[in-house]
Amino acid sequence: LKAKKQAAKARVAKKAAAIKAKKAKKQEAVKAIRAKKAELKSSGPVSPFTLYVQKTAIKGKKANLSTQAAQWKTMTDAQKKPYVTEASKNLAKRNAIRNKQKKPAGKYALFMKKNFPAAYKAALKTTSDKKQAFKLATQAVAKKYKSQ
Repeated sequence: LKAKKQAAKARVAKKAAAIKAKKAKKQEAVKAIRAKKAELKSSGPVSPFTLYVQKTAIKGKKANLSTQAAQWKTMTDAQKKPYVTEASKNLAKRNAIRNKQKKPAGKYALFMKKNFPAAYKAALKTTSDKKQAFKLATQAVAKKYKSQ
């Protein structure tokens, strides 16, 4: 009887530990995602209008978006130009960050990128249906990849 109680306690403890580990893993994933988003946000606004709204907003007060939008619409292209150039720089920064965050392509993806166009052209010669040609080309390239 005592052994059964201990075994039951051990099972409960093991289950609790598994749940705790799963929860911790999920929290780590959320932290990683938030870190990526924060890094992207650090590049600054990528829209000229958003940049204008941020720069013209009075600190400590809630911005009146409708008046700012009206002011933005009345501005000339020359007046908007500094915001446009800064926003394009921010976009370039953001794209650089995104490219840095991407996982490198795997062996199969690189092989497919290299060999698929030729296989697709060959498949189009055998059939006029593009879906069928795509399927045939994919199968042919996959077979070629497995045979190497």
